Amino acid sequence: MVASTRSDVSEGTCLLQTERGKRLQARTSLKPDRNVLQWRVSGPKAGDTIDGTLKVSMDPSDPDSPDLVLQVQMILAETQPAPNGPILVHCGGPSSGASCGARVAKSSPGHYKGYDVWSITQRGMQGNNLTLLCDSNTDSMLPETCGLGGCKVSDFTTCDCALPDGTPQIGEIWADVDPRKESDVRTMFEKMSDWGMKTAKCYTSEKWQIEGKCGKKWNFLDYVGTQYLAQDIDVFRKAIGADKMSVYGYSYGTYVGAVYATVFPENIHRIVLDGNMSPWPQKNQQALGDAEANDKAIAKLLLDCRADPARCSLSNAEEEYMAVVEMAHQGKLTARTKSGAVFPLTVGMLMAYLQMKYTSNTGLGFPQCTQTLAKLSPNNTNQTARSETVGMILDGFCVVKGVPTWYDYDVCVGPGQTMAQEGQALGDTYFEQCAIWGVDQAGLYRVEDALGRWRANKEKFGDAGVAALIGDIAGYSFWPATATPNAPMVRASVPVLVVGNLFDTATAYSWSQQMRQAFSKGALLTWQGVGHTMPRAGNPNNYDPVAIEKCQALVREYMQNGTLPQDGHTCHSTKPVPVGL
Repeated sequence: MVASTRSDVSEGTCLLQTERGKRLQARTSLKPDRNVLQWRVSGPKAGDTIDGTLKVSMDPSDPDSPDLVLQVQMILAETQPAPNGPILVHCGGPSSGASCGARVAKSSPGHYKGYDVWSITQRGMQGNNLTLLCDSNTDSMLPETCGLGGCKVSDFTTCDCALPDGTPQIGEIWADVDPRKESDVRTMFEKMSDWGMKTAKCYTSEKWQIEGKCGKKWNFLDYVGTQYLAQDIDVFRKAIGADKMSVYGYSYGTYVGAVYATVFPENIHRIVLDGNMSPWPQKNQQALGDAEANDKAIAKLLLDCRADPARCSLSNAEEEYMAVVEMAHQGKLTARTKSGAVFPLTVGMLMAYLQMKYTSNTGLGFPQCTQTLAKLSPNNTNQTARSETVGMILDGFCVVKGVPTWYDYDVCVGPGQTMAQEGQALGDTYFEQCAIWGVDQAGLYRVEDALGRWRANKEKFGDAGVAALIGDIAGYSFWPATATPNAPMVRASVPVLVVGNLFDTATAYSWSQQMRQAFSKGALLTWQGVGHTMPRAGNPNNYDPVAIEKCQALVREYMQNGTLPQDGHTCHSTKPVPVGL
């Protein structure tokens, strides 16, 4: 047998690459690789909205790992193939699902003209076969009676990943405790540390043990990080034969886009990152940034009231705010339960309510905050109205299967403990965020380490900031799965458009500055607004619609033509944020 010459091998390699290229080019959004991506309709046409499933490997580096099936949806461009190619829209969360892109594209059609707009329900999110959250229908329950010590978390749920008895509710950047009281904070950290040990029943639950192709077991919680999502996105890109991928990420979606651009810079067309997370994947970094953002939101609210007291629901905003918070510290903001017991509203839950309201980027959350604070204020002589307002807040968080637990059972149990959607008006489960951030970010802490971080920062921040800090620490610093951290998000070659709200309440503006620093070929666009992410143009609730439209026009120009705005451009607000009455 005659050995092949170097030229023979080279020629064969070229032919093989050519054949692969032809196969890739044959794949399109209309006719994807059906071994990987399957649309639920046959013969989709330009302009259609189509649903499908994407098959990915749990561990792309191991061919023996089990397959996962993820939900996807795409709005096909009116012209095929799409002139601008595909664009992933991720609405954050990380609970953003497959329908995110369709919602966003329909509200901003000018931005997305010429794109195939698609979204994905990432690993573990609602809509996939294997989901992180507990199920209220099967796991949650309402006890007929409780023990002599009163009702506990375990009386309301059988889920392996529910929090231990005695653990307060924990939500996204808040916790149902007094954030300045060391005994409260220590107890919460101790409970979460016990819950997070790898011997605990959540991590070892049979639900997460998935068998691979050769009988080996894999723990699903180890494979839900954003690094794996980035690889799933690229699987989709290949399945539709696209050379490039664009991304529009909101909130946590900025982290998704930045990780994808870092891992696959050669595959990027255009990227917009709106309301940025930190590009540095460290748990301590996120906790401090959230504390800063929430203190800044309170400062903006109170200063706007001082600047225009005639429009504010508080007669002396700063004094009344401090008085309301002090009443909560002293346990004097209360409501009566069904049994007649006096039930207090904690500082942590008060801050959670304010956070959820002032996060609105329309500006409408500010008056809701001042109106509620006015009802809680000691200046309000109507004690009944104060008690009803406390009850309204408790009703939003302390709920299982639609029933207010604080009122019916004299205990606050809700989705932040059962880890299930309970029909709540205000609370959140936080489990999905912690599952992602717990593995995405480096940092492992003992209880004493966490307390040391709290002690070092409790005097640096106001009550809103400290409440956010301990919610972050408790949520994912004790996460049971070993971290699989992303690389720091840095790619000098990628022209990213970074968008930041100056008074963003959920992602610190400083993170947008850091994200711009990480992508040095990009540009930073700042909106002088409040709330989380830039408001979409055309929303009738926007407080400054003309200024917002001008700012969004710069985003649209980049998305359609690739023209970045001047780096550091600020979109000036022209109207004051409404603050009450």
